[in-house]
Amino acid sequence: MTIFAWFFILCVNCGLMVGMVMGALLLLRPITLRLLTPGQRTFLWGAGWIMGFMPTWVQIYSMIPLAFPTLPDLAVSRAENGFPLFLPIIREAGDCHLALPGGLAVPISVSDAAITVMGVLSLLYLAGILVAAMGADMRVRRLARSGEEMDKAQYDSLGVKKDYDIIVRLCPDLPTSFVVRGLGKHEIVLQQELSREQMRLVFLHEWEHVNCHDPWLQGIMTTALSFYFWNPILWAAYYFTRRDMELACDRRVLRRLGEEERRAYARTLVDLASDKPVFGGITTFGECDAALRVKAVTQWEPEDEDEEPGPKRIFGWMVVIALIVVLMLGSPRDRVLPQDVWMDLDRTGAWTAMEQELSREEAVPVPGAPVWLEQDGTLLTFYFQDSAGGWWTAETYDSSLHRGMAPRLSRNRGTPDLSGCVQGTWNGV
Repeated sequence: MTIFAWFFILCVNCGLMVGMVMGALLLLRPITLRLLTPGQRTFLWGAGWIMGFMPTWVQIYSMIPLAFPTLPDLAVSRAENGFPLFLPIIREAGDCHLALPGGLAVPISVSDAAITVMGVLSLLYLAGILVAAMGADMRVRRLARSGEEMDKAQYDSLGVKKDYDIIVRLCPDLPTSFVVRGLGKHEIVLQQELSREQMRLVFLHEWEHVNCHDPWLQGIMTTALSFYFWNPILWAAYYFTRRDMELACDRRVLRRLGEEERRAYARTLVDLASDKPVFGGITTFGECDAALRVKAVTQWEPEDEDEEPGPKRIFGWMVVIALIVVLMLGSPRDRVLPQDVWMDLDRTGAWTAMEQELSREEAVPVPGAPVWLEQDGTLLTFYFQDSAGGWWTAETYDSSLHRGMAPRLSRNRGTPDLSGCVQGTWNGV
């Protein structure tokens, strides 16, 4: 069950990391609403959702070294290969620590029974997600297949050209129009009962979603939320991401419409806003705060998009890049929790081994004396003094310490530089 417990811990750690990033974006939303367009905000949200969709991206983000502290650097006090370990990797039953932001360590004890429980929960967790996802996907595709593909005459009547990478279907009795994403082609599924004017506007809206790859972002968000449904911050982030995605899509559609059609577009939003959405990793027309979207449509002016691609939009993208760097990059590649190190030194008998080595060098350790720990990735360096005041250095790797190998001792010629070191005590006294 240990491997399944590891999967459970992986999900919790990744969900906490993504939750902190999204929480920061939610706190900054009053500022981003003023400085960024809906499209720029959607891009920013997407960069965060990728971290949740595939944990490997958390590690990829950590590969970019930065000369200044960022949110992950400050929040992650223990990491392995770029992945945050708020909960430790459970290798066996025993004592360990929770690594909370700010370097706070909370001691816990994990039993064999707890490992078994985490393994069982992990299996149920994964099975539940797969069953729910497959059920939602089958329901959506069954709805889509209930209609007929639109023919050339119907395209002509709507005044749009056929896109051979998109299949458009007209289905009766749908709760709303939506998009189904696919590897080869996307499918736009329209309500058959819509008037010709409404159908044209809804088609343009869904086509813009496809054109900007919004269904794929929606799929990434849905997958991440399925794994981290227990984190309320991500539910709030999901809502605001969908809102920004729809606002951005509305703006792109309005660029293609004349003044009369823009008024019709606002009326269509009002008419279709009360319809029940279709879930399953897709985009739908009448969702996400229709009142706000109608207000944005009525206040939209052509120069918002056509005559302001200069300083304001460039500044907006600079803000987006800065926020991605500060909130998502710079996570430590390898960082050891000092409390884990002191515990491992005691658990593996390393203190005793170093005492024996010191005695062979005719040096005497001082129980309870200060010991300073310096970390460089997984390399651990200890500095301490013997009873005669001489300085010593002990070096080991975190992985070697786990295997019970004692640190390698050497005598210092002078006083070492202790700046940036973490202080502990000899033999944990």
